[in-house]
Amino acid sequence: AYQIKEYLSLLDLLVEIDQIHFPNVNDKDKKIVITQPGLRYAQTEALVNSLLLDEKFNQLSIVERSRVLDRVMSTIKGRMMEDLVLLETKTANPGKQVFQLQFAVGEFDMVIHDPESLTCEIYEVKYSKEVVPQQYQHLINVKKCAETEHRFGKITGKYVIYRGEQTESDSIYYLNVEDYLKALV
Repeated sequence: AYQIKEYLSLLDLLVEIDQIHFPNVNDKDKKIVITQPGLRYAQTEALVNSLLLDEKFNQLSIVERSRVLDRVMSTIKGRMMEDLVLLETKTANPGKQVFQLQFAVGEFDMVIHDPESLTCEIYEVKYSKEVVPQQYQHLINVKKCAETEHRFGKITGKYVIYRGEQTESDSIYYLNVEDYLKALV
């Protein structure tokens, strides 16, 4: 597995995005982002084909099998969208820190920290077309926001990137993913 990771890194197919943890911000991990969405899709297709051939999986009812396959596809699509947004944002903002911020419970899917202005923006990335308060529950969490501001400066924006139309809910700005990515160029 390590050799495969090294090989893919040489081909510029992998990029590492920092994952910072609260309360110990010195505890960092790296999230591996695959730069070619087709590669992730091929992995998903192989997983689905493997499931379809599995004897125990085929013992489930068609409703259960369909629910499992829908969940797998939804999870992968969400992960692909999150990875794409992180990668493109990091590439478009070389003078800023772009990372995920992990809390004991929950996370900000993306933080953009400007070390010059001592400010940051916080984001959730959702593979959804719907506006649902649960999507931004961490963005309005007073303790999480206070910890973030203490470490990374004033929060200048709170956003949900999703597949629906641009809107606002409870002072959280919803951005259409396609419009967001086009604006990065």
